Amino acid sequence: MTQRTAWALILLAALGVRPCRAGQAEPIKAITSPSVDLTLSLTRAGKLAKVFVRPGQKVRAGELLAQLDDSVERKELALLKAQADDTTAVQAATTRYERARTVLVKVQQAYDSNAAPPRELEDARLDAALAEFDLAAARLRHALDEGKYQKANLDLERMRLVSPADGEIERVIAKEGESIDALTPVLRLVSVAPLWIDAPVPLDIGRRLAAGSKAMVTLPGRDAPVEGKVIHVSRVADPASETLEVRIELANPTARFAGEHVTVTFPQEPAKAPPEPAKRD
Repeated sequence: MTQRTAWALILLAALGVRPCRAGQAEPIKAITSPSVDLTLSLTRAGKLAKVFVRPGQKVRAGELLAQLDDSVERKELALLKAQADDTTAVQAATTRYERARTVLVKVQQAYDSNAAPPRELEDARLDAALAEFDLAAARLRHALDEGKYQKANLDLERMRLVSPADGEIERVIAKEGESIDALTPVLRLVSVAPLWIDAPVPLDIGRRLAAGSKAMVTLPGRDAPVEGKVIHVSRVADPASETLEVRIELANPTARFAGEHVTVTFPQEPAKAPPEPAKRD
């Protein structure tokens, strides 16, 4: 036995992995973990006005969890909405432009009939062009007002902390009335339905696994293993222990806690029979 092999065996033993022959399903020690484990924060600073949840409370994706004080921002939003809804400047500029175009048509007709001097036609054309520029400027200002209102609305949304997934509130970190900085942790959200298990699997077993492969998991207090499925096989092996990290998903209808020590085996799937050669007539 080489020194490298001896160290690999020692490391495998520390990880709870027993050496095994290719294709043999050996129990592997691992620990369950939540399938969702998120520390949630707000992306802007402010005073935490309200926390709507408590530890242990189940929440749904999209549910409001916490809120910064937005009283000042709501007043500013109301003013910006009034500006965005106001179209009187655009209407006035449109009326002036339409009048200038009407005058230009009449002066052009008079000029064509030799009833108006060239200077009058030039002035009418200039008035129409200026009115068109004023209308474009009014429309631009209105579009900017609408943009400011939309931006203020988005900024207001950043003051609300919404759940990104279904789960359970594990911990409330920040307190109501506390002034917090951007990205300060506010809540911890977890989900144990399903559970995940990251197992260090020997290469000779890991090579035959893929997403969807069966995994048998023995849980504390249960004699019979329960079936899980592989959802990810790492593409990079650990060279020291010659293992691959394999993630297993396990249904959790009884809401077992995450963090339990379990053992995992991967039953050898029966080899598929080769297709029969086509018969010749």
